Amino acid sequence: MRLLFAAVALTTAFASQAAWQLDPAQSQLRFVSVKNGVVAEVHKFSQLSGSWVDDGKVSVQIPVATIDTLIPIRNERMLEHVLNAKTFPTISASAMIAPKLLSDLMVGASMQHSTELSLTLLDQTQTLPVQLTLTKLADGKIQASTTAPVLVNSASFKLDTGVRKLQEIAKLNDISLMVPVTFNVEFKR
Repeated sequence: MRLLFAAVALTTAFASQAAWQLDPAQSQLRFVSVKNGVVAEVHKFSQLSGSWVDDGKVSVQIPVATIDTLIPIRNERMLEHVLNAKTFPTISASAMIAPKLLSDLMVGASMQHSTELSLTLLDQTQTLPVQLTLTKLADGKIQASTTAPVLVNSASFKLDTGVRKLQEIAKLNDISLMVPVTFNVEFKR
């Protein structure tokens, strides 16, 4: 009998720590760069990983080597001059979203939610407001997407020197330091 209680206690403890896992095949993160004041280009990171644990903490890791600007030499320059990929191979983001918010949501229904996103680029961490649409796709499947772009100021993360280096290499008049970022991530239980 004691063994049965121990097994139940262990199973309950494990279940309460069970995390939702980010589905990389159904998740994407995109950002826009603007050069010379009028040329906007959409870029992405092709791999994301992460989890959402029962206490509400959402954590996402973005390997910087998966940047995709559609131009290989630009990818290399971004990795070397802006993202310092050899020293800082991962961008990380975290937020708090209580799973209880979605427990009463019907499958197919959505809700709006505002929270704070803690973003770490290089060795700098900033807290940014984020507006989300949370959708219950199925029992055990949740989607979170930006309702409005998250505005990342490159200078706040000390990326401006690297951006200026890219500007010089590409012989551009300007590259905007304000970068709109959008994401659509799916978590499965």
